[in-house]
Amino acid sequence: MKPGPVQGAQSFSRSMAVLQCVADDPSGPSVAELARRLELTRPTLYRILASLEAEGLIRQGRDRRYVLGSRLIGLAHRALAQQDIRALARGRLEALRDETGETVHLAVRMLDEMVYIDKVESPELVRMASTVGTRVPFHTSSVGKAFLAALPTAEAEALIGRLELAAVTDRSVTDRDTLHARIETARRLGYSADEEENETGIVCFGSAIRDAAGLPVASVSVSVPNFRLRADRAAYWRPLLERCAAISRQLGG
Repeated sequence: MKPGPVQGAQSFSRSMAVLQCVADDPSGPSVAELARRLELTRPTLYRILASLEAEGLIRQGRDRRYVLGSRLIGLAHRALAQQDIRALARGRLEALRDETGETVHLAVRMLDEMVYIDKVESPELVRMASTVGTRVPFHTSSVGKAFLAALPTAEAEALIGRLELAAVTDRSVTDRDTLHARIETARRLGYSADEEENETGIVCFGSAIRDAAGLPVASVSVSVPNFRLRADRAAYWRPLLERCAAISRQLGG
């Protein structure tokens, strides 16, 4: 059966067309030029321009012409970082695996979840069962909590506010106040912990990779079966912090 139209698709397509038109014009188009090139009515065009300007994606100069907004610089930088992050991080992920003896994951944000984009397996027979492409919740995973802790406070709070906080195991945190406290602890320590909250029998430690603006572009985790967990947890989080800091420095962070 042929799928029906996606609600809001036309509005989004028009907004993207306006944004592309602004990007393609070196001197910045005027309202009249945009309306002529895109064949949009003035009321429709004004609504789109107001929306894009409110989001910081475009701005109007003194000459009344539109140019790209500063928010796009950060978005572009983060997009480039995510494209290169696997190749950039791979050697240090392997070194982290060798130092801890445990499975290491690299994850990036995908809307309101995290997704594993790389994995370096532990040499041990018993290890975490996961695959590249697996999505994990922010509130139950160490990569998610580390990412939240690295976000600006207001952005992290807004994201936490719209998460469902569903239980994945009987140890998952489903209370927002408790999650806020965990994020504050992770922000203070520089790393987060998943105490069998995402998978029974698996403890994880996570830390964020930051870009030149200090914003998170990815998270790295070390996943340890509970029965093999060392009493000295610094054996996991200390090299994790060192490797994440090294990758961040390569990104200008």
